[in-house]
Amino acid sequence: MRGIMQVLSNRDIKSIHSVGVRSIPKVQRSGYLELYMLRRERDRLDKEIVAIDKRRGSANRQLNSINKRIEKLQQETDREQKLGTHRNIPARPLKTVSIAY
Repeated sequence: MRGIMQVLSNRDIKSIHSVGVRSIPKVQRSGYLELYMLRRERDRLDKEIVAIDKRRGSANRQLNSINKRIEKLQQETDREQKLGTHRNIPARPLKTVSIAY
C-alpha cells in the first residue's frame, strides 16, 4: 500500500517548460527570450526551494518538541507504574459531607 506522499499528483506531470516544447519554430524564436524565460523559471524554483526549506525547518522543530514531550510523558508513566499510583485515583479515599437543603 502506498503512503500519501508516494501518490503522484499534478506537480509530477511534465510541463511545457520541462519538455521544451515551444509554439514558435526554433529558427524564428529569439535565444534571448528563451534565456529570459529559463532564468525566470530558475528564479521561481529557487524561491520555492527556500520556502520548502523554511517549512522543513519548522516541521523539524515541531517534531523535536513533540519527541521531547513524548519522552517526558513516557518517563512519568514509567515512574507511576513503578510506584503503583495513578493520577486520577487518590491514594486515600475522599472525605464526604452530606448537606441538607
